[in-house]
Amino acid sequence: MHTHTLTLTRPPLVSQDKRRVISDTTHAVGVQEVRIRWSAATVAKSDFAELLKICSTFEVVAHLDVQPEGVRQLARCEMRNGADFESINDVSFLTFEGILPKRGEGPEAIVVMNRHPLVVSAISFDDIAVYPPYSISDEGVEITLRGVPEGIRQFLTQVEIFLPHDKVSVTTHDDPKNDAQELLGQRQLEVVRQAVLLGYYDEPKKISMRELATNIGIARSTLGEHLHRAESTLIKWISEDN
Repeated sequence: MHTHTLTLTRPPLVSQDKRRVISDTTHAVGVQEVRIRWSAATVAKSDFAELLKICSTFEVVAHLDVQPEGVRQLARCEMRNGADFESINDVSFLTFEGILPKRGEGPEAIVVMNRHPLVVSAISFDDIAVYPPYSISDEGVEITLRGVPEGIRQFLTQVEIFLPHDKVSVTTHDDPKNDAQELLGQRQLEVVRQAVLLGYYDEPKKISMRELATNIGIARSTLGEHLHRAESTLIKWISEDN
């Protein structure tokens, strides 16, 4: 087997009625944090069952890159019965891309491209962010996301199409000074801070997008996507908040 090595420079339940959960989010003020839970029984009847045939736990540690077709993820995977990481390619929505050099005593980290419809749906919304880490395992799945109420409502509606959830918890954060930071993913926030620091938003600009991408060390297209999503998210947040 040829293995690629990569180097990279609970809040209270709102309601048992899902329709009420979705409706309630449209009337909240500020940023909302939502935890969505799928039980082991639900996961066993879903596409994720493919993945659980070859591994007992698939933990997404970070989102490395966002593409139109999916999300490049850093993950840790406990394989079953001696299966190797290459067998991840047998899962219809995953592509194994390589292993990161191991550090310390922890498990190896791998890089995959995830094209699951639920993942693609999540990245299509500019005003929500899904927060790692989260795991797909024999015990089920739970993810945490934050966003403006309308974005949350629309995403939950999409979730009902792809994989109806078993439980939803919603918490509203009303402290406006932290809302903007909570809306953006960690990588988006880092990119925006660098853009501001290096004068990309100055008038006139002190740095071009190409120069900014080179300085940060990411592709120009990826930088443009991060900035577009961050700008769209903040504009919608300001509009809803007022």
